[in-house]
Amino acid sequence: MNRILVVLPNWFGETLFVTPFLRVLRQQRPDAYLATLGWPTCRAILLHNPHVDEFLDYDERGAHRGLAGSWRLIQALRAHRVDAAFILRRSFSRTLLLALAGIPTRVGFANAKSGWLLTHRVRPSPMPRHPAMGGDAVVRVGGMSPHAGRGVPGATGMPVGLHKAFSYLPLLEAVGLSVVRHTYEYTVSPEERRAVQELWPSTRDENGRPLIVLHPGANWSHKRWAADRFAALGDRLISAHQARVLITGGPDDVALAESIQRAMRQPAVLVAGQTTVRQLGALLEQVQLVVSNDTGILHLAAALRRPLVALYGPTSPTLTGPLGDPQRTAVLHHADCCPRIPCYQPHHPAHPGMDAISVDEAYAAACQMLNAECRIRNDQ
Repeated sequence: MNRILVVLPNWFGETLFVTPFLRVLRQQRPDAYLATLGWPTCRAILLHNPHVDEFLDYDERGAHRGLAGSWRLIQALRAHRVDAAFILRRSFSRTLLLALAGIPTRVGFANAKSGWLLTHRVRPSPMPRHPAMGGDAVVRVGGMSPHAGRGVPGATGMPVGLHKAFSYLPLLEAVGLSVVRHTYEYTVSPEERRAVQELWPSTRDENGRPLIVLHPGANWSHKRWAADRFAALGDRLISAHQARVLITGGPDDVALAESIQRAMRQPAVLVAGQTTVRQLGALLEQVQLVVSNDTGILHLAAALRRPLVALYGPTSPTLTGPLGDPQRTAVLHHADCCPRIPCYQPHHPAHPGMDAISVDEAYAAACQMLNAECRIRNDQ
C-alpha cells in the first residue's frame, strides 16, 4: 500500500473520530501517499493534520451529483492511482465508486448492501447499550481512556464497550497492520490563533477571570439541554466565578443562542453564527471551560484538551463520549431516563434524558473542572 485513500464519515464529530485511525495508518506507512475523501464541509476538521497529504472532496450535492458527477470523481480517483482504500462507513454509493475507479484493495465493514464490493470485509463491533440503572443514575466520567473502551476509574455504571473512534482500527488489522489507540487530533495554526485574538480581543483578560463557552446546539432537538438551564448555569458561573461567558453555535443556532442571552441576568457575549469552524477551534483553545451537548464542537473541545462538561441524553457516552484529557473531562448522563440508548429517532419515542440533568449537577461539574484546571496549571 503506497497510495492510500480513507473515505470519511459525514459529520464533524465523526471526522474527529477518524484522526486516531489516520495517526496509526501514518505510523504504519510513513512514506505512503495518504488522502481522504469526504464532504467539503468536513475538510476543515482535518486541515493542518500532519498525517494527511491531500483532501479530496466528495460533493454529492454539487460537483459530483448524478451520473456525470460520479464519473468525474471516478476519473479523479483513477488519476490519483490509489492502490488501497479504507471506507469507514457502510455506503453502497461510495463503495461502488471505489470499485469503478479500479482501486485494487478495498477494505470496509461487512454488510449485505455493499460488502460484496469489498476485497477485505470486517465484521462491525457490536454497539454498546446502557442498561437500566437504579438510584443515582448520573454518570460522571473522568474522561474516556484511549487504552480502554470505558470511562476511567471513578465512573459509575458505565458498561464496557468500544468507542466509535476505535471501531475503525480493525480495518487496519484486516490488512496486517498493528494498531494502538490514540485520542483525537486537531491542529490550530499560529495564523488562526492570531486572527481569533484580533477578532475577539475579549479572550484576553488580565484579571484572571475564566473564559467559559456554552454550546447549546446539537443536530437533533432531543440532544439539546434546555435553553433556560443554560441561561441559569451561565448566570451562576458569572456570579460565583466572575466568569466571562461566550455562547457559541453555527448559523442555525443563532436564535437559540439569542434566547439564552436574553434569559440571562448577567451579560454574555454572543458568538453563534459569527465564526467558521476553524475560527471556533482557535477560540476554544483559549477558554478555561466548555459546557456542551453531544455534538461536533464538544469533540473539538476534547481534541484541544479543554476542560469540558459534556451533557448526554439519548446518545451513549461509551460509544461517542469525548476522548479528551481525563482530568479535564466530566460527562453527565442519566441512562435510565431514556428508553433506548443510543437512539437516533429524535421524535419517537420521547426522551426525558436531557431534562434529567439539573442545573445544580451541571454547576457542580463545571466547578470541579475549573478547580481541576487550576490545579493542572499550577502543577505545570
